[in-house]
Order: sequence, then structure tokens, then C-alpha cells
Amino acid sequence: MNYRNSSLTFMIASSLGAVPATYAVDLGTYNDTSFSVAGFLKAEGIFEDPENGDSRIFGRANQSRFNLKTVTQKQGHTVIGFIEGDFYGGVYPGENSDWRLRHAFIKIDNTTVGQTWTGQFWAVAFTDYLDFLGGPRGTLAGLNFRTTLASYEFQGLRVTAQDPVYADADIPDLAINYNLNLEGGHRIILTASGREVDNGDFVAGAAVGTKVMLGRHSLNLNAHYGEGLGAFTGVGVNGSLSDDVENGDAVSQAGLNAGFRYVFNDQWRANVAYTKVEVDDQAETDYEGQRVNLIHNIIPELEVGVEWRKYNLAFGPLAPEGQQVEVMAKYAF
Repeated sequence: MNYRNSSLTFMIASSLGAVPATYAVDLGTYNDTSFSVAGFLKAEGIFEDPENGDSRIFGRANQSRFNLKTVTQKQGHTVIGFIEGDFYGGVYPGENSDWRLRHAFIKIDNTTVGQTWTGQFWAVAFTDYLDFLGGPRGTLAGLNFRTTLASYEFQGLRVTAQDPVYADADIPDLAINYNLNLEGGHRIILTASGREVDNGDFVAGAAVGTKVMLGRHSLNLNAHYGEGLGAFTGVGVNGSLSDDVENGDAVSQAGLNAGFRYVFNDQWRANVAYTKVEVDDQAETDYEGQRVNLIHNIIPELEVGVEWRKYNLAFGPLAPEGQQVEVMAKYAF
């Protein structure tokens, strides 16, 4: 097993697929264990024009994060430890930027235990975006949350059992992913999801994600359908973030996400994306999200960018219904 490639995958995932490369500072090796640190500093300026309420301009640096990774190879096993945090412990405007635990897991060969991305998160082929909070909403990575879990990977197959969203569930939430990497950088991801919802029913859904390379450009498509998926997409009954039950019955939803990444050269790239989710509830909840961005790498470790986005449903206090324009600078190490 090539632990360097494996650990790189973890670190790219921890950045939510939003950067083209990941960097780490090697601290050295002690008693068969190598140590490295990585992360990034990100400063954002945001103009917000909500459908309800006054426009405002504000800045934040909460997304800045830091991680520590260890790799031990001994007696035929590879053990990876990973811990990462950011400053979104207090996410509401005016609150302190408290340190928050994002990831804390151990990977022993092909088995992962601890707190990290849900199995549903791995269903998505991501397009670059600057919006850390609302960017993936409407896909199975929509709520951008991590949970305690155990997962096993084997030849592209990942099986995950995780802490259930429904607190009184009798069984863990489940996910099965199959990742097929094709020649030329093309990729297909098939996912099955199952969980117990608030009425006690065990419900299921499915998703497919694909990345199609068009020279150095790429087209990313994601689709999902089923019950119990609002807990992951962030689009639920009556526009809620996660409710999947209405009048005692599980509610289904269908969603589509499409993104195109255009690479001008090694320094410049642009992305456009559209997301739509329809929930089969009495209110016929319909979510739409759009974004366009332009990103420039001044040097490989330092990028600046601007993004316009619009949501027709609020996604918490920092991503209201309406439009936002973000200007950012991010330095990765």
C-alpha cells in the first residue's frame, strides 16, 4: 500500500476538493512514525444581498485550518493518524471564532475508525467552489458534516457504518460506495445510502457521480434519489436543513448537480455550477443554487478568487436566501 498517495487523498478530501493540490510540511520520522503538518489560511470578504433583510459587507477567516498527520509502517501494517480543526465552533455572526474539531481518525490498512466524512460524502464528484458552507448543498455532501464511523475499503469499494442522524435509531446509518477510475482521468462513483428516520422506518436512497475529462477541463455531474437523504443534502421537508419525515411518513427527494471547470493555464481556472433538488413534500420544496467563480494561483501555494452565488433557500445565517459575492485569498502549507 502506498501510504503517501493514501494520505494525500485524505488531505485533499479534508479541503473538500476545493484546491487543485495539497501541501504538507514533513516534520521527520521517529520510531518508525513520520509526522507532518498541513492546512491553510483563508481570508474572505463577502457582500451579501439577501431576499429578506438588509445588504451587508463583512469579512471572516474562520475556514482557516490546521492538521497533523502521522504514518507508522510496522509488522506489515500501515497506520495513519489524522486530526484537523478549524475556527467554525461559533458560526453565527458576532460569536467567537472557537476552535472546532473537524477530523480525528485512525486508518489501519484499509479500515478507518473515528470522526471523518460520512460515507455519503464520498458519493460526490466535486467542482471547485469558494463557498465552504453552501457550496455542495443539494448533493450528498451538502451538509458538509463529519461523524463517528467505521469504514472498510477494498478495490474501489467502501462500506461505512456511522453514528445515526436519528438519535434513537437502533442501527447505524449505512453507505456503500464504488469508485471506478478510468483511463484519461474519467471517474464514476456509485453510492447506496440507508438509515433509520424519525418515524422508525429504515429507508434507502442512491446516487451517482461522474467526472468527465475534456482535455484539461472537466465536467462533473451528480444525481441522487431516495428517502432519508435530506440529512446529507441539506434540503429537507419545507426547506429545512435535514428533516426527512412529514406527517409520520418518510419523504423522498431527487437532485441534480452539474459543474464545469475550465482551465485557462496553470495559473487561472474558472468554474460554473448549478444544483436543483425537488422534495416530495406537501410544500413541494424546490431548491436551486448557482455559482460562478474565477481562481488565480499567484504561486502554487497561494490563490486568490472571486465567486458569485445565489440560493433560493436559506442555509443557516451565513448563507441566506439571495445573492453573495465573495473575494478571498488562501495560502496552503
